[in-house]
Amino acid sequence: MTRWTALMIAAATALTQPALAQTSDGVPGDRVVVPLPDVSGLSDDAAQALAHDLAQMTVITAECPEHDVSGPEFQLMAGTTDALTERLGLDPVSYDRDYVRPAFSVMSEADACDRLGPQVPEMIARLEGMGGSTQPVTPGLAEAAAAEAAADADTETDAPAQ
Repeated sequence: MTRWTALMIAAATALTQPALAQTSDGVPGDRVVVPLPDVSGLSDDAAQALAHDLAQMTVITAECPEHDVSGPEFQLMAGTTDALTERLGLDPVSYDRDYVRPAFSVMSEADACDRLGPQVPEMIARLEGMGGSTQPVTPGLAEAAAAEAAADADTETDAPAQ
């Protein structure tokens, strides 16, 4: 097994681990949390096409420095990929074989970055149009803000009149 193959299998494994999939109530570590599009209603063909396009855009953002994305944009793409692999029932080896390897093969084309890089913002916009967002959210933040507001209201009503 070459280092390249091992790297691709490790990447595919990391992308398809349900334990690391982003959820609305939090994620492991300090990973940025963004709202993800709902891919459950996509047909198999549409889900496969989106997974293919996302794999290709992920490779472009990783291999073409001029087309890098922000942390929230990366999480939108990666989280959607996680959801698609779960939706399609793909194991890491299948995801690597069917999506990652073909996506990396385009990098052998000299103009890949220039030709495909401009499609990255279009992919982000497409995912946002499906209900995703690049606006980070903090799990529990709304509840914490509501509790703080309630505590402030209690303090105001308990304070002596002046």
